Amino acid sequence: MSRQSKKSEPIARFDKVGMVKVGLILKNAREQKGLTLDELADLTGVGKTRLNDVELANGNKLMVDTLEAYRRVVRPFNPETGKDYQCWELLEIAMILEDPRELEQKEN
Repeated sequence: MSRQSKKSEPIARFDKVGMVKVGLILKNAREQKGLTLDELADLTGVGKTRLNDVELANGNKLMVDTLEAYRRVVRPFNPETGKDYQCWELLEIAMILEDPRELEQKEN
């Protein structure tokens, strides 16, 4: 693959607004199930602090294993599809694709 074509491929990165949306989706699902963070930590095997960080969108990334463990327990409902959110759908919400050419223009 040429250097030029690599440079024009979209770059995926986590977006703070998207991460906040995912955190709210998961928190609402947890609360609808009547679970505390302590109970969720016991059910998922993920630490309470990490789960809280997901809900509050602390940090600049989401760990897929944490997201999947959380999602499997609380089973957040996607009103657009009428089914539970899948992990990839939550990641899609949390991420944006950027055109490297546009990023380059912003820098210049």
